[in-house]
Amino acid sequence: MTSERVIAAMSGGVDSAVAAGLLVESGYDVVGITMKMYAPSRPAHAKSCCGSSDFDDARRSAAALGIPHYVLDFQEAFRRTVVERFVDDYVAGSTPNPCVSCNNFVKLGTLAQYADRLGARYIATGHYARVERRDDGPHLFRSRHAKDQAYALAQLEPAQLERLMLPLGDFDKATTREHARRLGLPVHDKSESQDICFVEGGDYREVVERLRPEVAASGAVVAANGQRVGEHDGIVNYTVGQRARLPASSDGPRYVTRIDAATNTILIGREDELLSYELVADEVNLIRPERFAGGDVPVRAMIRYRATPAPAIASTSPEGLLRLRFEDAQRAVSPGQLVALLDPASDEVLGAATIASPRACRRGSPRKDDRSHHSNNLT
Repeated sequence: MTSERVIAAMSGGVDSAVAAGLLVESGYDVVGITMKMYAPSRPAHAKSCCGSSDFDDARRSAAALGIPHYVLDFQEAFRRTVVERFVDDYVAGSTPNPCVSCNNFVKLGTLAQYADRLGARYIATGHYARVERRDDGPHLFRSRHAKDQAYALAQLEPAQLERLMLPLGDFDKATTREHARRLGLPVHDKSESQDICFVEGGDYREVVERLRPEVAASGAVVAANGQRVGEHDGIVNYTVGQRARLPASSDGPRYVTRIDAATNTILIGREDELLSYELVADEVNLIRPERFAGGDVPVRAMIRYRATPAPAIASTSPEGLLRLRFEDAQRAVSPGQLVALLDPASDEVLGAATIASPRACRRGSPRKDDRSHHSNNLT
């Protein structure tokens, strides 16, 4: 038993409430915090996580657990580090990860600063993943069950992971609900939130176009041979791998292969032109940097949330870039998405980076000037 203080991030859902409850049972001095990160301009729809009813649910759960509960206004930090980055990524032709940004900069950023003021060493969340603290630092692992959220935590730095507590790492959703009933939590049967919290109507394009209307400007759709084959209705409406909203082709289906924001151009190609054996990534975060000290490192890489981990060889450059060479071609590698790096023989997460560009070279024929080529293609 311990009386050490823990800040429990309570969103109003069942996962975060159970995480707090389990820590209370373990003897921690738990303080429940609900972060007001976005003020809906319309009544929150059923799947939102930012409505006043969610604050009430968090408060009622905290009362059932007998812990103090506070609502903190983090709207400015959330706008600056999550919403603006989300919009900027789409303007740049990338596909963002707002939940990753929120974990990095708000939950383990701004909230961590508040935890310091309260004398709390740890911050607890309801993510389905595992952290183990060892003599050589924190180790992040995937959940033991199908519901796994380690991908969204893979960009956390070791110092942030050192403070993170994840009580649900050994549970599946059914077990979490069983604990919620046992703890007498009023949210035991509450449905999950699925949408991005600040996308009220379920369409992210409304948010992007409202803040940056230039992304709705029409432009050229260009085929692989350089021929203009049509016009798009704004790059915000497209992501790599997309087939809908493209001009018809007599040669079979075409897909978005690249978005060139500088020229407001959508490039399209055949299915096989979506395949990449390599990628370059920046914003590299190595949770276990010692694993990457020897040059080429075998890993399993997840190029998007819920992707099947794919065998690859990872290497880092003095410029702070990550290069991945895949054993099998990956479809629709999308700039802006996180790539999480896993141990090849276990569920440990070794690090992550933000995809800057895919490379559609032939297997077994990498360029000799990889380092300089990578540096010149991070646009």
